[in-house]
Amino acid sequence: MMSPPRIRSGTTIIEVVMAVIILGIGLPPLLFAFAESSMNSIAPSRATVASFLAIERMEEIIARRYKSTAGYSEVTSANFPAESPVAGFSAFDRTVTVAEVDANLSASGSPVGYRSVTVTVSWNSGAETVVIERVFADY
Repeated sequence: MMSPPRIRSGTTIIEVVMAVIILGIGLPPLLFAFAESSMNSIAPSRATVASFLAIERMEEIIARRYKSTAGYSEVTSANFPAESPVAGFSAFDRTVTVAEVDANLSASGSPVGYRSVTVTVSWNSGAETVVIERVFADY
């Protein structure tokens, strides 16, 4: 008697080659998308750190401005030097700019009782920045 034909359940070389080709075409864009998304997930956390560093410096300036022994005359760029990098945060740089302005917030060459203070925190070699600004009055 004849035995029934056996069914082979292996993988052919053609199937293996096709699988490699499909993976070779589809996998690189997928890996690139994952790499790009992981790089972009860092940006919001760095922006948050930068905003906290900017707020921290502005709070120091406000405290010095309203301190009874210091006052308005202490709000100068010389009292708040640039930090490159910020202590404890090596990826960030911080600068403070103080400018004399008039009541319309236009630049004035001489003191008229208003100072615009700008705190800038940058990272990625200056490609990304966070800027906060406040005006102080001498009253």
